[in-house]
Amino acid sequence: MSSLTTRYLMTCAAIGAAVGVLLVPANFVSAPLAAAAPLAYAPLVGLWVIGPVLALALVRRPGAAVLTTFVAGVISSASPVGAWSIVTCLMAGVAVELAFLVTRYRVWRPWLFYVDALVFGAAYVASGWAAFGMETMSTTVLVAFVVLMMGSFVLCTGVGLLLAKRLARAGVARGLPPASDREVSEALPR
Repeated sequence: MSSLTTRYLMTCAAIGAAVGVLLVPANFVSAPLAAAAPLAYAPLVGLWVIGPVLALALVRRPGAAVLTTFVAGVISSASPVGAWSIVTCLMAGVAVELAFLVTRYRVWRPWLFYVDALVFGAAYVASGWAAFGMETMSTTVLVAFVVLMMGSFVLCTGVGLLLAKRLARAGVARGLPPASDREVSEALPR
């Protein structure tokens, strides 16, 4: 059985479309905030991981986060950031997918999603630090920036996991068995 079933593709596309619609207003708000008020922007950054976390937790197949975020990026490009939305969404999808690639898609525990959120969050904090010139800010602002940004990634990862759990209970994942070891090894880069 191929891992690219119609049900798999449609599930990822539906999640991506729903998340993309929600990211349109987030893009309208976050783009100006990022430039003018990094502390107001920091709590929003986790919104971009809800979709890939939801997709991977629900579907449990390689590529689900990337496919979902590609669709979300295309949909949310109808915002001031335009096509950059696709890049931003894909970065979040790849970042969420990496933790599972490292485990060869054999570990699906919530702790791995949270570890991934912390690692991706730390990398994002570092890039934001440089982009916003945070070294010139007061210690209080720096601490608040890190706490808000990291907290956003962790909280939104929890939201994605909760949504996946509720959708699975509602039967959305019915007929989507996790990929077999053979399918996983075929999906991994050689």
